Formats: sequence, structure tokens, C-alpha cells
Amino acid sequence: MARFGAARAWVVSAMVLGASTTGVAAHAAEDDGTDAGHAAVVWPVTATPHMTAAALGSGDDARPVFDSDELADLFADGGRLREVVDAGKGRDVNWVLDPDLVLAAQAMARGYRVADSADSSNPQDSTQGTGQSAAREWLADLKGAVRGRDVWLLPYADTDLASLAHHPSADTDDLTEVVANLAEDAKKDVDSILGTGTRSGLGWPAEGALDTRITALAGKLDVTWMLASGQGLTPAGDDPVTLGEGDGAITALPYDTGVTTALARIEDEEKDTSSGSPSPSASPSAVAGTSSGTSPSASPTPSASGSDASPSGSPSPSASEKPDTPDQKTVDRVTALLKANTRPVVVPPRELSGTAANALAAAIDSGTDDGWLEPEGIRTADNDPVTGQAGASSGYPSRLRASELTASQLADVAADLDGLATLSKVLADPKVTTASVHAAMARALSTAWRAHDDADQETFQQRTRAFLDTSVDSLRMVPKSTVTVTSGDATIPVTVDNGLQQPVAGLELRVTSSDAERLRINDATLAVEAAGSASHTNQLSVTAKANGKAQLTARLYTTSDGKPWGDPMTFEVDVASVSTGAITVVAVGVALIVLAAAVRMHNVRRRRAREAPSDGQD
Repeated sequence: MARFGAARAWVVSAMVLGASTTGVAAHAAEDDGTDAGHAAVVWPVTATPHMTAAALGSGDDARPVFDSDELADLFADGGRLREVVDAGKGRDVNWVLDPDLVLAAQAMARGYRVADSADSSNPQDSTQGTGQSAAREWLADLKGAVRGRDVWLLPYADTDLASLAHHPSADTDDLTEVVANLAEDAKKDVDSILGTGTRSGLGWPAEGALDTRITALAGKLDVTWMLASGQGLTPAGDDPVTLGEGDGAITALPYDTGVTTALARIEDEEKDTSSGSPSPSASPSAVAGTSSGTSPSASPTPSASGSDASPSGSPSPSASEKPDTPDQKTVDRVTALLKANTRPVVVPPRELSGTAANALAAAIDSGTDDGWLEPEGIRTADNDPVTGQAGASSGYPSRLRASELTASQLADVAADLDGLATLSKVLADPKVTTASVHAAMARALSTAWRAHDDADQETFQQRTRAFLDTSVDSLRMVPKSTVTVTSGDATIPVTVDNGLQQPVAGLELRVTSSDAERLRINDATLAVEAAGSASHTNQLSVTAKANGKAQLTARLYTTSDGKPWGDPMTFEVDVASVSTGAITVVAVGVALIVLAAAVRMHNVRRRRAREAPSDGQD
């Protein structure tokens, strides 16, 4: 697969992987006549969330706003996610996907925006994203790669199960419900995008650590299988462990953390784009001169010699066109670890690098070709489980607890439900907004935030809060100055400006007078309906009784519960009676008009009388 920039794999030193494989090489060199080992190889496709709750436009024309264009780089030719998909293509692995990542790629493929800065929540303050083509091609690659394979969906946005479980409160109960409610629609959408049936019910707590609170929360999310490192699990052996009884039972699938750690230490070299190579947003056809729809055999697999030589008669690719290919020593070490594995599943790190993915792919090929590895599905990896239990929450590793979302961060995310409830009262159809806000809230709970500073998660969450606050503030009355009316009945226009990009219908206008004896309000309430991004003017009926000034106070209220919306608006009305002289002028004018009409009728009758025949015939 072509790539941009200087593409050379990061070579794993003997100190990094050699220490993990002490004694393993000898095990790998044992008699190959033994039966093939069975293991379910997990192939993770996850990333840090970037899609916000905001969108520019509405309906089919809506373009979601992302907080950065980082996913464009990951999806592009040479990007981490592109290489992970290509490395897993054609191999008998269990694809484990964050459904939100697939939906984000679909949104990018249809067209999206990128926020100009972290300070603005206005969708107008954004520019067109550059990764539309890359996302479209990545989805096509992913669709082809998972065809005919087991595909598992994690809880929405790869929810941090431990963070929710370790801060029990009404807030976390609400957040758990939000995540659970997103699952069904997300599965339907991902199934449609990928053209295959996916499976749910797989949980992956941070670093596979378990305790009783984590398993209890997992049950609320309909999780029935858990990837477990052995931390907090009794017995912590090679066998699957059944936790609980009956329909609520969960099967913990142990994995070898040595393999996970070794793969996590294999990193991709920094891409160098300073030599005029294509940008991450460039399509593969423009970069490599080929279609992105490569066959499984085209996935990079290191040769036995570890050389990068191209087939005979074909020119060798330049450094900028090579994938993240691991050196042979790295492949051999990963192969040795895989061969020594005795656990039912093999679990790479969540953010698997392209180099590590290719090393693991080469090790899988070696095992299947040589007969010492027989890949299987996650559903069959739980054969012959033993009964066990998860440890107490107090025994959860302090190192992992330190990277959890705090109670304050969780409370801030849950508080967005209040802002959403307020906004939903006035929307003609709140379903789309509710879904987008709930999804953004779930993204703020992602396990991916453990690898970031707290400020990164907080900034992402604050975007949702700012979006809701700005949306509420954008529906308001247009300020008025002094209005003049004459005695008697009159109308006063009151305009409501709908800055939202969708219709509103849940508001009413109420107006009161400071002096009802001078100026009476005839309309107690007026319904307010306005199209998206439009203004609506209500004509307020009043009766002016006496000269002078009166103050009117107008305020919007929600029709569902009668609560005030926004600030009241007070303006002055000047009542001016009609003068006696003006009445006299009008009366004289009317009299003259009547007199002129009478004279004209008299003249017409006289003319007709003269024209009549003298003999009296018609």
C-alpha cells in the first residue's frame, strides 16, 4: 500500500521485546509436531472521537462539525487506521469496532466541517474538511475486509466501563442509559454501512482489568463477553471464566498481556511530508496511481528474508510508497510470542500501529501456514469455562484508577442532559438533535481519553455544553424601541428571531401592560412558530383608551411546562388621541364627498329625462 512521507518501520530493540520473550524462543523452537493452538485474534479498530454535536445546515444538507481533522490523516493512505484495515484484510481475525468511528467515517464521506477554533461553538465558524475522499475509501476498504468475518461492536464510542462503574451516582445511571440507548440504532447503521451483520455484547475494560462494579455495569449494557487481562479475575489462568449466573452471566476471556504490551511498543515512524509528497487528504489513486480496492493478497506481509525487494521485473517502490513494514527481527519476536500464547484470545492494544498490525499479520500467516495456529471466533473461544468471580472494586489497580474520568468530569457530561431537555421543549422535531447530543455525550466517555490529558476530554465536552447554550440563546425576541399608537384598537408587531437551523413550535408569547387603563392587551397569549433560520412576527392586538405612555413587557414561555424562555423584553408605547381639529377636517371632507355624489346623481337623472321620447313610448 502506498503511503505519504518517509515510511520506514520503527525497529523494536532487543531490550523492548527481548525481555518479554525470554524463554519464548526456545518454546517456539520445540517440536512442531504438536497440535495447532486455537486462539481468537482480536483486530481492534478504534480512535479518539472528534465529531461534535453541532452541524451546519439541516436535514439531508446537514454537515457535522468535527473538532479537528485528525481522522482525515488516520483514514488517508499511509494513515494508521488505513494500515490496520489493510493488514487485517484476508486474515481470519475477529474485527472489534467502535461503532461511533464507523459512523464518523460515514459522516465525513458525505461531507463535513472542521471547527476553526475551540472558542466557538457556532457551526458557521468552521471550514470544509479535507478527508472526504479518504474516509470514503477507508470505508470501502473496511467493508471489503470484514466481509465473511466476525465483526463485533463495542459499547458506543468505546465507553470507559471502569470510569462509569467506579463513580456510582444518579449521573452515571443517566449516562449508562444514554450509552445503552445508542446501541440499537448504531448497530443498524453500521450493518447498513458495512453490508454485513455485526455482533454486540463484547466489553473491553481499560487494560482488561475487572472488578464487581465493572461487571455489574457491563450487564446493564448487555455485555456477555469481556476481554480480560486477568487483573481482578479469579481464577486468573488460561481458561475462560464465567462470572454470575443465569441470563446475567458474563464470560471473561483471558488474554496474554505480554503480547499486548509487545505490540503496543511497536510504533510507526513519524511521517515526513516536507518533500512535497501528497497530503493526508489526497486519495490513494492520486498517491499510488492505483485503486484503493486492493485484494487481500495485496496486504503487506514481510518476506521470510525480511527484505523489501519487489517482485522480479517490477520496479522497487520508493521510500515514500512503502507501508509501515516491520523488520524481520520484530516479526520473529511477535511470532514467538503468538506461538507461546496459551490464552483463548489474542488482544492487541486499542490504538494498534500500522507497523504492529503488519507484524501481527505476518505472525498469523506464519502460524496458519506452518500449522501451529488455528484462528477461531470469539464465540467459540469460551469453550469449557470455569466458574469464578471478579475482585472487589477496592482492589482495582491504582495506576488505572488514576487515568479514569473523574466524578466531576462525569457530572459535567451528565449536566448536558438538562440543557438538551430545555432545548427539546421548543423544537418541532427534537429527535435529530437528541441523537446528536447523546452521541457527543457518549464520546466524552470514551476509553480513548485515558491516553490524553484531562483538559482534552474537558474541552471536547465543553463543546457540547456550548452548543446547547448557544442554541438556547439563538431563539430570542428582537428588541423594540418606542411604539406609537392612536386611541382605539391597534396592533403592535413583536418579532421572534429563530437562529436555530430547524423549526420551533413549542413557544408562546405573553405580554403585560404597566397601565391597563390606558393600554389594554387583548391577546393573553400568542403561539409562536418559526421556520429554521427565520424570523416570525406576531401581531399583538391592543386597545388604546387615553393619551400617555405605557410600558409593555413581552416574554416567551414554553408551552409544555409554562416556564420562561430567555429574558423579558420591555418597550414603551406612546398613546396619542386624535385632536378635535383633525376630526372637523375629516368631517368636512366626508360632507363634500357626499354632496358631490348627490349633485352628480341629480345631473344624470335630468339628462335621462330630456332624452326620453315625447309620445311616452319607451
